[in-house]
Amino acid sequence: MGVTFAAITTVIVLSAWHLRIRRHPSWSVSGDGRFYIMSGYPMMALAVYWLTASPTSTEWEWALGNMWALAAMISFVYGVNALDSASHRRRAAAHTIESIPQRLPDGAHDAVNGHRTGA
Repeated sequence: MGVTFAAITTVIVLSAWHLRIRRHPSWSVSGDGRFYIMSGYPMMALAVYWLTASPTSTEWEWALGNMWALAAMISFVYGVNALDSASHRRRAAAHTIESIPQRLPDGAHDAVNGHRTGA
């Protein structure tokens, strides 16, 4: 019963988190972010399996489950960081494009500043 409950709870929690993280503005842009996050799901499933298969907290299964959980956490953190950095890159590119000064044709500068050119 405990293993079934752990499996169902893991699926529900990861599904809810996935629905939330998919709403990130850079989800469709960042392949690295999607890769790390999608890699974290099977790692978390392995962690839950090994943690529930361990008869006590001193067995090697417990240590293996904790290592898989740590790997899943690192993968999720790398994924979210990749999504955030993609957002920052997009924002920086948009800011750079918007702040490019316009080049005026020769003589137009004087007309803009109110000076007359020529006769």
